[in-house]
Amino acid sequence: MQKPPPAVFPIFRSRITCAVLTCAYIGDQEHSVGDLAAIAGTDSGTMAREVAKLEQAGVLSTRHVGRTKLVTANRSAPFYGPLRDLVTITLGPAQVLAEELVGVGGMETALVFGSWAARMRGEPGPSPVDIDLLVIGRPDRDDLHDATERARSRLGRQVNTVVISRARWEAGEDGFIRELRRRPQVMVPISGGGTE
Repeated sequence: MQKPPPAVFPIFRSRITCAVLTCAYIGDQEHSVGDLAAIAGTDSGTMAREVAKLEQAGVLSTRHVGRTKLVTANRSAPFYGPLRDLVTITLGPAQVLAEELVGVGGMETALVFGSWAARMRGEPGPSPVDIDLLVIGRPDRDDLHDATERARSRLGRQVNTVVISRARWEAGEDGFIRELRRRPQVMVPISGGGTE
């Protein structure tokens, strides 16, 4: 029988925990339990139990608006700052990039590939030292550079950006594109971005 993780600070226990922490600790938005469940790909009951555990441990704060339970990071916890930094650096590249890429025109799709995407999709390996970003479209290169520099500063890691056209992505004729399509990817939720 597998022993449960220590209850003193129950974080990074599952993909559901990772999704909750990413939503709560990156950005300043409150999220409903239902929204968190949708983001994590689980049901509301499972998410409500996860939120309750993290709230009991002091990691999250909640409040009710009518029948809706809203969830946010517990900013009064003594570990708030270090945990926010840890969550941002380890779990947050896609969300940080989404925030920083706001206003960069000409992007159709953005995704993270490489070692960070592989770790997020469950492949074992060493901690990533950089973030690999693929942008499909015709973004303004100066705006894109400025956005990725801001992301680099927040993440404490180099952001390596590759820009390709939609036609090149869809053709998939060169080895780089074929290999990239075979490997793990994490979509960056950009406003107006397409999907594969």
